Amino acid sequence: MNDNRNLTIGVLSITAVILFVAVIITTSMPQPAMAFGQLDRGGDYIMVTSQFTENSEVVFVTDAAARRMIMYSYEPTTRTLTLWDAIDLGKALGGG
Repeated sequence: MNDNRNLTIGVLSITAVILFVAVIITTSMPQPAMAFGQLDRGGDYIMVTSQFTENSEVVFVTDAAARRMIMYSYEPTTRTLTLWDAIDLGKALGGG
């Protein structure tokens, strides 16, 4: 009976050590930042991000009051923000 208890305690102790090491390893590894497809709204402005290619992202800024949308591309490798296009939403959606 005593041998059974010792074996059980030993197995549980080894399992606890393995799980503890697994937790330490997974928390110490850097986690990648996943931020594509984010949306934020402040007043009349709506801002949406999207991943375009592996190394570039697109930012859409919409001014609801002026009915205008501007698109920028962001290159994280060179840290540059480039204006892509500006669209008059009133004309594009047939509102005049």
